[in-house]
Amino acid sequence: MSELNITALENRTVLVLTGKDVWDFLQNLVTNDMKMVSESQCLYAALLTAQGKFLHDFIIVKQGDAFLIDCTTDRKDDLVRRLTLYKLRSEVTLSEKEGKVFALYGDGANKAANLPEKAGTVIQNGNNLYLVDPRNAALGVRIIATPNFNLSEAFPDAIIKGESTYDAHRLQLGIPEGGQDIIPEKNFLLEANFEELNGVSFSKGCYVGQELTARTKHRAKIKKRLFRVAFDGTLKPGDKITLDDREIAEVRSFSNGQGIALVRLENLPEDFAALKPAGVKLIQPEYIKLPIT
Repeated sequence: MSELNITALENRTVLVLTGKDVWDFLQNLVTNDMKMVSESQCLYAALLTAQGKFLHDFIIVKQGDAFLIDCTTDRKDDLVRRLTLYKLRSEVTLSEKEGKVFALYGDGANKAANLPEKAGTVIQNGNNLYLVDPRNAALGVRIIATPNFNLSEAFPDAIIKGESTYDAHRLQLGIPEGGQDIIPEKNFLLEANFEELNGVSFSKGCYVGQELTARTKHRAKIKKRLFRVAFDGTLKPGDKITLDDREIAEVRSFSNGQGIALVRLENLPEDFAALKPAGVKLIQPEYIKLPIT
């Protein structure tokens, strides 16, 4: 990608969590270690079922005494409901932040935002937060902006693009989004490449779903993984990719020739020529290091 782009992520909402118990509350719930979060460092994390299955993913950012959760708008109400259930007698208050979330990506994104090429780095610019996406620095910069944020003034060289352009950028990197690529109450965390995307800690101690996640890491072989899909034709979520009439992958997302699919690793062929539909390719994301286990 040669140009500097900026996209309003319309399907993102920022929740605000405050209160004297908020740090402990989150530390006991989410998959990543809240010790990593500061006003200069954010993290990616998930909320799981007690059985270790995925429910929600989000980015956690600290701003003053508050913790902000950048989550999917479509599933915000369910996340708030579950957080409220776990809150019990804890002194934690949940509210919703005004403003929007933007993605700045392409050549020079980090430089334009005065950020280094280090995933998770945060700076505050006025009342706006600029952060290098904690999942993978190649995704670019995320901006948690106030309602009066002026795009053209902040980034005059950036071209305003629709969400399909950002989706194609994300999909080409093979980075999934919860709710569409990672299916709630169905997928396990490590199938969704969470370890490689900096979204899980194996040293923090207990959190909801921790036992099965740790057991999968240390004792089990991961049989499925989210891979990139490249195809010149059209695919839609739920489409099957087959080899000799056997399903080896299910498409989760697809846009502009790029997609993500859940792949059965034991059936993955070395030669893509035999795959159906003809011309489809399944590609291991670059951020996953060989060999896959």
